Amino acid sequence: MGLLDLIGRKRARDKPQNSYEGQDFSYLFGRTTSGENVDEFKTMQTTAVYACVRVLAEAVASLPIHIYERTENGKEKKLDHPLYFLLHDEPNPEMSSFIFRETIMSHLLIWGNAYVQIIRDKSGMVSLLLKQKASVLIRKLLLIIWQRMP
Repeated sequence: MGLLDLIGRKRARDKPQNSYEGQDFSYLFGRTTSGENVDEFKTMQTTAVYACVRVLAEAVASLPIHIYERTENGKEKKLDHPLYFLLHDEPNPEMSSFIFRETIMSHLLIWGNAYVQIIRDKSGMVSLLLKQKASVLIRKLLLIIWQRMP
């Protein structure tokens, strides 16, 4: 038995084998060998998945967030901007900025997207409310942009 036998050079070329058949790559295409359906809720019950999502979400949420204004000399922090309090301190009365951004990042990692509703009250105050994926209906609109060239 030579080295070429180990790497499979002696296989007949007129009888190719499909290495993708069977259960070899079922984890890539959604099927499981046990037949149990795995969704995002079951994956979060797996310790490794939960830990990875938590670490990434907390890392992103802990990054500083600032609002800048362009000036002639470059840029300047705007601590008195109305959105600064909303994004930096309290997006809504139930959540701190850290928890809000951590939850957004968790939704992005688990579902691939996150939805935030902008709510304005009668006095003009704005708050941001996270929406669950199941409560959002997505409709694709056909948008055609036409510009006349001179």
